[in-house]
Amino acid sequence: MLYYYCIHPTQHHSDKLYQAFCRTHLELFQHQQTNKQTHASNPLLLNTMKSFVSRPSAESQSPPRYTPQQQDVELARLNSASPSVLSAPPPYGDEENPPPSSGTFHPTVHFQIQTTGKQWMSMPFAPKPEPIPVFALDPTDTVYTTAAGTTTPQFTSTRPERSSGSCYLTTTNPEGTTASTTTYRFGPGRPPLVRLFSPHHHSAPLDPTTRARLLFSKDAATDDDNAGAWDAFPVTSVGLLTRAVAFRSRLGSFQWRYASRRERHAAAKGLEGGGVGEVEVSSLLVLERVVKVAQDVSSSSSKGKGEEEVRTVVAHFARGEGLRTPGSGASSAGNGGRLVMDLGVWEGVDGKGEREMALLMVVTTCLVMLKREVDRRRAQQIAIMAGAAGGGS
Repeated sequence: MLYYYCIHPTQHHSDKLYQAFCRTHLELFQHQQTNKQTHASNPLLLNTMKSFVSRPSAESQSPPRYTPQQQDVELARLNSASPSVLSAPPPYGDEENPPPSSGTFHPTVHFQIQTTGKQWMSMPFAPKPEPIPVFALDPTDTVYTTAAGTTTPQFTSTRPERSSGSCYLTTTNPEGTTASTTTYRFGPGRPPLVRLFSPHHHSAPLDPTTRARLLFSKDAATDDDNAGAWDAFPVTSVGLLTRAVAFRSRLGSFQWRYASRRERHAAAKGLEGGGVGEVEVSSLLVLERVVKVAQDVSSSSSKGKGEEEVRTVVAHFARGEGLRTPGSGASSAGNGGRLVMDLGVWEGVDGKGEREMALLMVVTTCLVMLKREVDRRRAQQIAIMAGAAGGGS
């Protein structure tokens, strides 16, 4: 057995361990030879162990000479200054990955809507019918400019009765003139009805009696009575699984929707660039004008449809730190904020008064969205109280 290990050392041991093994047994065999033992009479065994002991160790050998190959020359060009495939990619700039509709929205009109909305920790009753002022601002004005009471609101939304959501919007100049009405009707399939009144219309201003009839009459025929309104349209929900609403007016088709986080971040940067200062946009409502245009049905991307939607952002309603109404929080529903508009679509058509009516339409429908938030909050509170009462019994 010892002879087999000496002849085949690399099959069972490393060079270093086997050298120690051979050195120990070589000394033993030399001692046995001195004492006339039989194992020392094998010269092949002694010569094998002597040659292996004199072999240099593998650890002491220097590595073979390295000869550069073609692929090594190519890899050498990727020095430390070159980007590595294992390193993170460079961050995208705003111009490389712009948010939706960026570069097409340039606000020229700024408003501040002041209302505290409805808190989470409150009873599910209708809020008090307090007037909601709408202030015209410069781009650099802050929310505290209007809170100080040093400016006069351009519009005021008034809800005459606490038990009804119907309201009307009046202007400051001329004072007390009804600019729009919003009628809330009870029952399914009866969305709120908005009526816009133009100050340049040939009909007489809306008198209080007619206004009250439009707001609170339960006669179905009143829905078709526009009372000389410049425009009238319902505000309908887009679907059951979305909070977006749509309406069609003389100015076109529009949709209010809630923006994504990416759009909120872009809106905050836009407000900061406009001189508002550092703000945080935690909630953003976007009003878009929707135009359907013909599409090439032969195109592979058309999927058999003959038209597509082209959306243009008309307004943003932003709420967050530095924008929301003082006294309200991030969890408040229907609270006020900054309303900015881009009315460039209607520039140059002031002879028809469309720009002024577009501004009035944006303010009125934005207040409709705030009312929807309050109604949703009340429904949530009622559901929580009903669940607690059912669980307690």
